[in-house]
Amino acid sequence: MVGTERTGPRRRRRWGPVLAQGPSLLVLGLVVLLPLLYSINLSFRSYSLVTPDHTGQWVGLANYRRLVRDSEFGHALVVTGVFVVSAVVLETVLGVVVGIFVDRLRRLRRPVISLLLLPMILTPLVVGLIFNFALNAQFGYLTWVLESVGFGQGVGVLNSGPGALAALVLIDVWEWFPFIALMVVAGLQTIPKEPLEAASIDGASTLQQYRYVTLPMLVPIVGVAILFRTTEAIREFDKVFVLTSGGPGSATTVNDLYQYRVSFLDWDLSYGATLGLVSFAAVLAMSALVFRTLRGKENQR
Repeated sequence: MVGTERTGPRRRRRWGPVLAQGPSLLVLGLVVLLPLLYSINLSFRSYSLVTPDHTGQWVGLANYRRLVRDSEFGHALVVTGVFVVSAVVLETVLGVVVGIFVDRLRRLRRPVISLLLLPMILTPLVVGLIFNFALNAQFGYLTWVLESVGFGQGVGVLNSGPGALAALVLIDVWEWFPFIALMVVAGLQTIPKEPLEAASIDGASTLQQYRYVTLPMLVPIVGVAILFRTTEAIREFDKVFVLTSGGPGSATTVNDLYQYRVSFLDWDLSYGATLGLVSFAAVLAMSALVFRTLRGKENQR
């Protein structure tokens, strides 16, 4: 009887958290797992809403072989890569500099942090609409400013391939560098002061303290911020759709926009599912690589 009485509480402690989380796990499975399994199954079939003979027949790896030969998908990957690398690098550099500057403020820190939050509060769709008006070739005030210094003369920035891609990168930097800056400010609040005091006693200048002491200790925090921004930038759609629709030509056709065209303009749902799964797997692999790298650096300390 004693053994049975002891086993009962142990079982309740073991299964209690599982039962408490059961509804959440059920909802997560319905929202995430079932659509994922459906997409995997769809990627091995031929299903289109506009082609009569493509009604879900099993085609095996045909969609994946098509993906390898798809030059438009390759171009979209290149555009996405240029956009992601350019935007995230600029956001990281600017965010670290601004974060250090904000951390050194005393009286104006809270108002400056509030200003930094403003671009992040706006949805990407609203940001796209704002800059679509500002960069309008006929009456946009940013177009007038850029033309006055020699950019986009007569045609507008968004009507040239390099100009449109550069504008998208800079708009993304304007919207999201505050995220990295605020992460840096939060990280600086948690850094121990002893290493900085020791470096100061040893005669290190302020710049040397930041370069050799502060920045190395910020690497895990900045790494997580870069991971978040990279995964979000890979999924960029709203601003591109509103500002350029992938043009001029295909100069700004990023991966998500190409998937949208395949799935909801061409209605080739099976090939669209294949594109989405490959992108999902690539983001997972990149995230795992970044976490493994950060964990390795943390273990080396």
